[in-house]
Amino acid sequence: MLFTIKYSPKKLDDIAGNEDSLTKIKQWIVNWLAGKPRRPLLIWGRPGIGKTSVAYALKEQYDLDIIEMNASELRNKDRVERMTGGTLLAGGLFGRQRIVLMDDVDILAGRKDSGGSSAIVNFIKSAPCPIILTATDIWDSKLSQVRNECETIEMKKISKIGIKKTLEKVAKIEKLSIADSTLESIAENAEGDLRAALNDLQALAPTKRDHEKDIFNLVRLIFKAPTYADAKEAVKGDIDYDLLKLWIDENIPNEYETPTDIAGAYDLLSRADIFDGRIKKSRWQLLKYSIDLTTAGVALAKKAPYRKFTKYQFPSFLRNMSRSIGRRALLKSIGMKIGSKLHTNRKEALIYLPFIRSIGKSQQENLMDFYKLEEEEFAFIMEISLNSINSVNNVNKSSSS
Repeated sequence: MLFTIKYSPKKLDDIAGNEDSLTKIKQWIVNWLAGKPRRPLLIWGRPGIGKTSVAYALKEQYDLDIIEMNASELRNKDRVERMTGGTLLAGGLFGRQRIVLMDDVDILAGRKDSGGSSAIVNFIKSAPCPIILTATDIWDSKLSQVRNECETIEMKKISKIGIKKTLEKVAKIEKLSIADSTLESIAENAEGDLRAALNDLQALAPTKRDHEKDIFNLVRLIFKAPTYADAKEAVKGDIDYDLLKLWIDENIPNEYETPTDIAGAYDLLSRADIFDGRIKKSRWQLLKYSIDLTTAGVALAKKAPYRKFTKYQFPSFLRNMSRSIGRRALLKSIGMKIGSKLHTNRKEALIYLPFIRSIGKSQQENLMDFYKLEEEEFAFIMEISLNSINSVNNVNKSSSS
């Protein structure tokens, strides 16, 4: 299971950083539960800081029913009115209070919609239950009507210290032997995005050889299974289904050969994703359908068993996630060095990379000396291998001698 899901907050105090904002959110929901309605809450800030997690932490902490609506569901007026009509006016399961989460409403504001914005405004003006809306940028003029009907709370990026504490806690629970300097580097490179930091930590988690052998064998048993019962038997016990799904997704075209078999397998896997999307951390009774579609569904998508040996590939998603750690570290270092010379911040300095790349084609040594670039950093900018740099250096040394 992905760390971002496994260690999602179960109460407000579990959310890293933003103590003052979380105190205001707690007072807001306590007023609602005490029969003192408040205006909808519009929580805004950069990605990965816990905006969506707030709603689910409230759900768990105060035993609420939650209804989530994302940007794709908010574009159409009829859909909004259907979801915010009788369903919400009715009582929650077993009489529990309901809370509505409208995620990424600023994405909606930037799209052409079919009356979704006006329907949202009409609903939140007279909502019979607490509503939380999230956004990255609330100052878009198209969001002004929604903003005017809400209480706004900004959540700021999480400090490096706060992220590191969370990483240390997760690493301890997972029994990961990762150097303190590495955790510090992950926290620094995350730039306040805890979700990215947890992904980077999981990418560094060591894969035991016997576990890798187990996952290869498990994937083989599923793909080769001739019956529903055989496929189900293969996944008995303690299985990481999120990881298994990545392996299945990566290797469908390696195992299956005909377009019909491949299309059928991906169709069933996509149906599993639909159930996963509906689970939303609360409707876990749907998990069994996702598991069946991922395993038995994919196994039975083939017209006949394949008797060949297949070399299964490690999921590219996990491989790329691991590579992204080094990439962000390089970009940060390069940005700081260029920015110090151009008197700008490191992010804006990266805008000049195409220009610097054109200069580097003919003035490698001058460029590296001026910006104090390491060979790996220069190779990254030029999109070439380190061997190419070494070859050029050797030629230059030969010429000078």
